[in-house]
Amino acid sequence: MTEQELLDRWNSEQPIYRAWGDHVQSRVRDLLSDRISPVGIDLFLRVPPKPRLKGAASFLEKAFYRGKNYKEPFEQITDKVGVRFVVLLGKDIQQISHIIENCVDWTWSKDRDYEDEQRQKPVQFEYAAVHYILRCRSDLKIGELVVPAEAPCEVQIKTILQHAYSELTHDTLYKPAVIASAGMKRSAAKSMALLEATGDYFNEIVELVDQAVETNKQASQDLSAFYEHAVKAKPEVTRAEGLILEAFEELIGSNIVSRVSQLVAKKPWIARKVEEGRRTSLLFRQPSILAVYTLISEQPAQVKARWPLTPEELRPLYTQFGLSFDNC
Repeated sequence: MTEQELLDRWNSEQPIYRAWGDHVQSRVRDLLSDRISPVGIDLFLRVPPKPRLKGAASFLEKAFYRGKNYKEPFEQITDKVGVRFVVLLGKDIQQISHIIENCVDWTWSKDRDYEDEQRQKPVQFEYAAVHYILRCRSDLKIGELVVPAEAPCEVQIKTILQHAYSELTHDTLYKPAVIASAGMKRSAAKSMALLEATGDYFNEIVELVDQAVETNKQASQDLSAFYEHAVKAKPEVTRAEGLILEAFEELIGSNIVSRVSQLVAKKPWIARKVEEGRRTSLLFRQPSILAVYTLISEQPAQVKARWPLTPEELRPLYTQFGLSFDNC
């Protein structure tokens, strides 16, 4: 295959690989959203994932100028399209890995695993990430296009610190235009060691925070499950959820879902009001809104006194109960 033949084929098949990359990122996002619920996907992924097609010049360089000796370069080059998922912590990588390794849309192989590399070379500090090659399991029709079986997509999963390191070094140390000196390599290794230590500190901080908010986090998860059952829709958890649960932590207690369930059974209009309200108000997409309704029915004066947001958001709920917000 000549350079021009490779380019012609790549130009003609780019829409197929773009569609395949879009499908991969969309499937991972959807499955991840279900897995991490009620945490929002945009809080979990620190950089929006966007499929990237390999540039024509990069394709030619890899196929003909790096001494790879490809017999069939178009078929053998596996990073024609790639998707990068960036998370906060190393443990978050495992969430995406689980999804990739259990999705039926593709077969997978691990191209790189930083945890395995650390075990094999414990005293070295080098670029770290998890790389997969996903291959379409069978011909897949996407719109008017057909992605052929075995079409590859490279997936990288890294923490935001690993991402920062790779962005720093990608166009310097590991590009042939720059000859990496011993000093440059040592500085890069020191940076990687510092980032790895910082990642460990991040994990410690998050563990301490998780311990501090465990009660509210569990309440949110329990309320989310009931919200889906009663409202027939998924909640959309934001920081407002944390503000509400923290404000009412002493009133909520450990049996809040039982109390919510009893109230909604007696007053089914509450679920309808939440379903109607969620269309226009973020507040009604928080699972804690069901706890707010319950607490208003139990202790309206306390709810008014502790409410962490603006009063006008709370006033209509009192009206729905036939209560005077101003007189509570």
